[in-house]
Amino acid sequence: MKTAIVTGAGGFIGRGLTERLSREYKVYAIVYDPRERGSLPVSGNIQPVLGDLNDWETLAGKLPSERVDIFFHLAWGGISSAAYKDIRVQKGNIDMSVNTAMLARAVGCGKFVFAGTNQEYLVSPSAVDGTVCNASVYGVCKKSARELCQVLLRDVTCFNATAFTNVFGPGDFSKRTANLFIGKLLRGESLDLIEGNNEYDWTFVDDAVEGLVAVGERGLNGKQYYIGSRRPPTFRQILTVVRNTLCPKAELRFGKFVDNTYTDYSKFDLDALYRDTGFECQSDFRESILKTAEWVKTLNL
Repeated sequence: MKTAIVTGAGGFIGRGLTERLSREYKVYAIVYDPRERGSLPVSGNIQPVLGDLNDWETLAGKLPSERVDIFFHLAWGGISSAAYKDIRVQKGNIDMSVNTAMLARAVGCGKFVFAGTNQEYLVSPSAVDGTVCNASVYGVCKKSARELCQVLLRDVTCFNATAFTNVFGPGDFSKRTANLFIGKLLRGESLDLIEGNNEYDWTFVDDAVEGLVAVGERGLNGKQYYIGSRRPPTFRQILTVVRNTLCPKAELRFGKFVDNTYTDYSKFDLDALYRDTGFECQSDFRESILKTAEWVKTLNL
């Protein structure tokens, strides 16, 4: 049986990826918090591994001695709280990712997949002179960690990275955008929003997971792949569909807030994942919203 390692296995996407891989792989699911072990899917092919990625030498002793087929690195702290903008927290994630690369070197793997983000290319005009520059502490630290991991692993294994925008769906306990907007619309509330004419994307968790597997199994060495729409809609278009699906009477007050940040999607080859692996997102957006709405009803948002 093929083997895989997943860091951040107790997180939203990590749990879904671990469950999906367990159908075909022996999965070593690395979690930092002992409480996360109870949230992992139940399968004879899933081996929970408790440990600190910063203590990679100790952690290596808990992992298989045989070469691992794919190593998925999803662990990252502070993505759905104020820590998202905290440079100290985000710099710590860079160190943790470097140590994860050292762990991958120690155990040996055929492919290392780094889970990146669209925010690596989130930009806005500078307040000083209008020059467009990076606008996300989280995104810049993700990009730095990705490039460091790639350098550290370049001579020992194949390397891929992914990027997502706003992954949503059942299993997400956070108060991120999708859950908050869906929760408000379920209560019949109108929404005060940005103008929303820039390209934007929401990616259903099932597509994010299948995209990760496609990258791990068939991605071309050295490439970063965007997992999401091959033709991203605008924020306005997405929220209009969500409103029409859940609460057509709710008012969408576009332009109430000013936000000059946007993802520069020109940095991605949006067709690369399909061209190289044959994968593209398949989930029906309205059905995905309805499934997520049923999940959000169970949360205290």
